[in-house]
Amino acid sequence: MVLAGLALAACTGGGPQQGDIGYIEGFFGGLIADEPHAALVGREVLSAGGTAADAAVAAYFTMAVTMPGSASLGGGGVCLVHDAVRIQTEVISFLPGRAADGNASFAVPGNVRGMFLLHARYGELNWADLLVPAEEFARDGHAVSRAFARDYAESHNRVEADPGARAIFGGGVVAEGRLLRQIDLAAVISNIRTLGPGAFYDGTLGRNFASAVRAAGGGVTIKDLRNYKPELQTPVRFELGDRFLFFPHNSGGTVSAQVWAAAQADERFSGSDGTGPVRDHLLLEYGARAYRNALSGRSAAELVAEGAIGSLIGEVSDTAHRPVVGGAMFATGRAHDGASIVAVDNQGRTVACSFTMNGPFGAGAVAPGTGILLAVPGSIRASFPSVALVANENVGLTYFAAAGTGPSPVAVAAVALRTLRDDAEDMVGAVAAPRAFNTGEPDKSHVEAAMPEASRAALRELGHALEVDAEIARINGFYCPRGLPRVQTCQFVKDPRSHGLAVSADE
Repeated sequence: MVLAGLALAACTGGGPQQGDIGYIEGFFGGLIADEPHAALVGREVLSAGGTAADAAVAAYFTMAVTMPGSASLGGGGVCLVHDAVRIQTEVISFLPGRAADGNASFAVPGNVRGMFLLHARYGELNWADLLVPAEEFARDGHAVSRAFARDYAESHNRVEADPGARAIFGGGVVAEGRLLRQIDLAAVISNIRTLGPGAFYDGTLGRNFASAVRAAGGGVTIKDLRNYKPELQTPVRFELGDRFLFFPHNSGGTVSAQVWAAAQADERFSGSDGTGPVRDHLLLEYGARAYRNALSGRSAAELVAEGAIGSLIGEVSDTAHRPVVGGAMFATGRAHDGASIVAVDNQGRTVACSFTMNGPFGAGAVAPGTGILLAVPGSIRASFPSVALVANENVGLTYFAAAGTGPSPVAVAAVALRTLRDDAEDMVGAVAAPRAFNTGEPDKSHVEAAMPEASRAALRELGHALEVDAEIARINGFYCPRGLPRVQTCQFVKDPRSHGLAVSADE
């Protein structure tokens, strides 16, 4: 699809200008997303000279239309951003908020303000132009992708129980290749595009949305919308020679960071076979304790301090599974929720975002007259949004980024470990490797069906109660072992468990 606002060369009378598709000749970066329409839109933005942030914003709003059960305007998320030009790295957290009414059924949306903050700090192209594809997909319709059709098939019973959702998605409309129009959603995006994101949190649009949420049975007010603010945070960082590995301070990032730190500090992990059951066992044990610690009230910095990681490792035996003491119950539903986008431009500016609805299709309800699927308020879940990024903050080079959804914190750490350790330099294999996780409570070790039976048997012998899942989490990302923008040799990796798309150009 051609971006209407990004194809102006014919009007200028000269060669392509920034904002025209094809402005960047040769390598323009890459983008990976869980939904193909969104990935292609992001590719065009990069080709037009947009930054990684511009591409992520355009791809997100497209995905809010083409994969709304995972990335609706009603949800939230977290992004890690590395600016290779200004040489700074930070976190933008915009997780679904809680209404002042603590019993409210629906979350306060964070995605719109989160994406605007990302664009305000790191974008260069016009905000309104970036939302044109999403508005057109909603108004004119789009062919339902396999990615959206599969996720809908897993959750359609819940969704079709809501009259508003059934009117949009019911009756066999969400089948691969079918045309899906969302007229109400197009009107909302049009207002956000032309009036700015403030219109969604205040003014007539905000009041209408709050009224629609109340009509759906929720308690979100215009005051809740006005008071919602995304947060800028300093990431958790680990030294990797002349580079740093970054994680966000949100719950998912905190779990990932602890698992990474434990694996780095534990000689048993370093000395074990990189693909064997010993490492699988240790990752399960680290993860269960990391989930428990994430709810302890301690900061991420405290949790990854040498003493805290030493205590975590001290609880772990390499010869037997030990149940976690003092864990809290985590929901571990089988249906997948969330979506991710990872983008990098030809200057090495990098964005890794994970979006969540706090459940598949969120609350399964649409705010009447808006077309917006509503998210569930934040809860204790295994599917914390999880992202990671590697960069050199002396010279600005970027090397690695990963974003995970579903029960992904341990999976993101495992992908980072498999890619960055042992001179593997193979993110494709790291992402494809069978996954496992244990949240501690309930004390079940979830493993993928693709894990070899011999490895499963070894885990059972160590005392793990296994539950076999068809798939665990989805991870998207890239790996540039020599660093962008200096050397343009990268792996852009779409998780084989998804029906998303990785796009790039190096010619």
